[in-house]
Amino acid sequence: MPKFFLLLKLLVLCISPGLAQTPDNNDTQFWNETTVTFPLIKKKDESGKTTEKLSFFINGNIRFRENMSRFSDERAGFGLVYKHNKYVSFTPSYLYAAQQPAPGRNLYESRLRMAVTFENRWKNFSIDDRNLVEYRFRNSSADSVRYRNRLRFVYPLVKNDKEIVAPFVQEEVFYDFREKAFSRSDLVLGVTRKLSSNVSADFFYQWQANRSGSPKHLNILGVNFKIKID
Repeated sequence: MPKFFLLLKLLVLCISPGLAQTPDNNDTQFWNETTVTFPLIKKKDESGKTTEKLSFFINGNIRFRENMSRFSDERAGFGLVYKHNKYVSFTPSYLYAAQQPAPGRNLYESRLRMAVTFENRWKNFSIDDRNLVEYRFRNSSADSVRYRNRLRFVYPLVKNDKEIVAPFVQEEVFYDFREKAFSRSDLVLGVTRKLSSNVSADFFYQWQANRSGSPKHLNILGVNFKIKID
């Protein structure tokens, strides 16, 4: 439990610099994503535990910007998750995004994505490293290709052999091949809470730093729901 309070303290320390930015360079937003997963192929591992070898998912995302005062972003997508083994998984997917960064301005893009995730679990924590490449077809600017690397640490808190919450911290960096530079970085702190056997939610704070465009810094509060249909 002391480690959980340490994580909360770290969250406060990370939020403070973002809130100190000038209004022109700073915005507070709210993000929500809901993912529904349908297991297609299940397989038992060496210990007899059933794992999902292949799954199909659909997701939807909404976002509010300008200090959470204006609805400005809708996204929807689908994809597959193939678990090669307990350490490696592959995720091809598609995402459509419609954005309204300012009243009367509409941006649309389609993204073809491929991710390879490396993961290892120990008794008390787990680490995963996602490597994602996405090709962005955009209506208002030139198409681009980005590489995204996300490293995440998860430390579940367990009581009486039951997981209460699972605090996590992750860092993701974006490299734009068109700009030939790292264009963005995201630091995320949050907790995962199981709401039922098939439903869980991630409650998180995210600090985003952008190399170009405006605003330069985002403070993001969000909740992501994950639903599994057996």
